[in-house]
Amino acid sequence: MKKFQFLSLIILFSSAIKAQNSDEKKILLTSNANTFGVSTINLLDPYLSPLTYSGFGISYEHENRRFLSTEKTNISTQGKMNMEASYNLNPQSTSSMMFLGVNYSWGMHYHFRPAKGLQLLAGGLWDADFGFKEVPRNINNPVSLDLATNLNLSGVAMFDVRLRKKTFRLQLELQTPILGYMFVPLNGASYYEMFELGNMTNTFHVSSLHNKRGVKSSFTIDVPSNRSVWCFGLNFMNVRYSANDLVFVRNELSLVVGTTFDTANFAGRKNKVPKNFISTNE
Repeated sequence: MKKFQFLSLIILFSSAIKAQNSDEKKILLTSNANTFGVSTINLLDPYLSPLTYSGFGISYEHENRRFLSTEKTNISTQGKMNMEASYNLNPQSTSSMMFLGVNYSWGMHYHFRPAKGLQLLAGGLWDADFGFKEVPRNINNPVSLDLATNLNLSGVAMFDVRLRKKTFRLQLELQTPILGYMFVPLNGASYYEMFELGNMTNTFHVSSLHNKRGVKSSFTIDVPSNRSVWCFGLNFMNVRYSANDLVFVRNELSLVVGTTFDTANFAGRKNKVPKNFISTNE
């Protein structure tokens, strides 16, 4: 009887240690944010028109951040996908310009924590940009493409504010292009000549501070509720680039709203799903 009790105690003790180790095991989370926005936008594309077109647009953006590992919590990766569309008019409202754009960026940041609740992130991002503009009244060249890739300097400041038993997060993000490659055709050159006949003379250009300058910034606040965390903010963009004696400008101010949430990924043999997690794969 005593042997049985002793064996039972060992089993219970081992189970308790195993459960404790399972609870203390760190799980790497991915922070996600999905936001929708409405914006005012000004576009100058001299390939299509010498006039600046202004209008309103809508956008969707998905962003995710994740530390490299549970041990390296001072370096994180960031991926961002942005899609938008706008309808713009010239100053006389006699001609319209439709704009569709997609931008994807990925990079890494180093985290500094100089004070409690404050994080400063510094790093770099690579991005790929695709845009489509159309002015139906321009018979010779009705379409213009924006194709570019850039290496950007990036900085983020995050500050947590405790108020009424809830934690609100304020975030300011800045980004500026440093070096890249862009597509800018000669003024008057047709896309038929470039893509069908293969005449790509002087259409691709190296970009840097001498011919491309700009800033992308955003200010957001995360507001926790009972079952979710809401995100409200303002995004601002001002980009100016030039080539082939053409100067392109894009100014945009957006009001955004969305939600933020954390997810956990489990893959391979080492990262097994905890027993208290329910998955459709099992």
